Amino acid sequence: MKFWFLSLALVVAGCATSTKHKSLSESIHLDVEEIKLDNGMTVLVSPNPKLPIFSLYMFYKVGGKNEVPGITGASHFLEHMMFKGARKYGKNTIDFIIEGSGGSTNAYTTNDQTVYYENLPSQQLEQMLDIEADRMENLLLDPDDFSKEREVVLEERKMRYENSPKGQLYLKLMENLYKGTPYGRSVIGDIPDLKSVTREQIHAYFKRFYAPNNVTLVLVGDVKVNEVKRLVKEKFGSIPASPTVAQDHASLKDEDFVPQLTESKVIAEKGHSPNPLFMMAYPSFKAGHAKGYALDVLSTIIGSGKSSSLVHQYILVEKPIATSMYAANQSLEKSGFFFIGGELVRGVKINEFKDDLQKNLHKFCETEVTERNIQKVKNNYLVDLYAGLDTNAGLAQFLGERQLLFGDWKFYKKEFSLYEKVTVQDVKTACHELFNQKNVFLTVWDKNK
Repeated sequence: MKFWFLSLALVVAGCATSTKHKSLSESIHLDVEEIKLDNGMTVLVSPNPKLPIFSLYMFYKVGGKNEVPGITGASHFLEHMMFKGARKYGKNTIDFIIEGSGGSTNAYTTNDQTVYYENLPSQQLEQMLDIEADRMENLLLDPDDFSKEREVVLEERKMRYENSPKGQLYLKLMENLYKGTPYGRSVIGDIPDLKSVTREQIHAYFKRFYAPNNVTLVLVGDVKVNEVKRLVKEKFGSIPASPTVAQDHASLKDEDFVPQLTESKVIAEKGHSPNPLFMMAYPSFKAGHAKGYALDVLSTIIGSGKSSSLVHQYILVEKPIATSMYAANQSLEKSGFFFIGGELVRGVKINEFKDDLQKNLHKFCETEVTERNIQKVKNNYLVDLYAGLDTNAGLAQFLGERQLLFGDWKFYKKEFSLYEKVTVQDVKTACHELFNQKNVFLTVWDKNK
């Protein structure tokens, strides 16, 4: 699984200050053709004839937050089953066709979305669209494959969480920060649900969410817009829309995803880490909120790279307290959180470290938030932004994420404008507000009881 929120935070924060004569939103123009089918499907096409290749991304608006107890992990389970064959392209043929054509394919599932993507030579466009249409409408969910893949997913969960201290740390943090909300459930699924969920339950979930009116198809590369229009209408136009998906999304209210911390929590989990791993998290803002851009800047100043505040405070000192430190602002569709984490040196008294960290975080709001540091962040992210938009896959992901999150791929213009306006005072204010909130402090260590 990919931590999509980190890539989004980097791209969002990647829009640096304006050039001498034009703002960033004026300087960057993305050539995109938007196609809407009668069944509600959205298609975004950005031609790039530089090389005879293309990237195709399918952004399904379904993830962990759409599940309920009993079928947790359904979105991720379906991610696996989508590669197992459909009516026209049968068992174990999809990977064979793509890789045999010199291409590559993969997928990922998050709290908010499931994304499938391929990179292929241009002559494979029609067949790839045919494959995507076939598995959207006619997924096999073969009973034997279903049983085998259940064991694969259970093993993946064990590897990523039960046997991984870092995975255990993140899983427990989400459970405690978002307790009682859909974001508090595991994206990969709870073990009892993974063991008991039936093929019929997964199929019903598939029919609700895998439909043309719940997906954005993004094509970037050596393709012709008129040909794409003809092909997507031919391949996807007759697939019926889901009659319930709009109501399913409308039933998920933002207020039901906000962490409800009446007091700060300190949690010690026993794990396999010989050194204490920790994460401390504070509620922040959902994707697109103006204050979120200030927190993106703050997270980079204090917790990204060797020059960051946390590294200088706890690692690059005479007696290091930690071997690694980081910070990030995670923006999800319905909510968000800011977190600090790392690995501590054995022998550090954790409670004393926690108190010292909180004291220093407040101090950083004044000492580290400077015009120079903010400009440095914006400059670095501008380089990352240009590098991402210069590839077919990078641009496809950039467009699809904005279409799915905000309902409009052109939202990047507003993002750029908001980011350019971030000031020293904005970041200081957001910093103090953030660290005055209740938080969750969690450790995983083999010495914990």
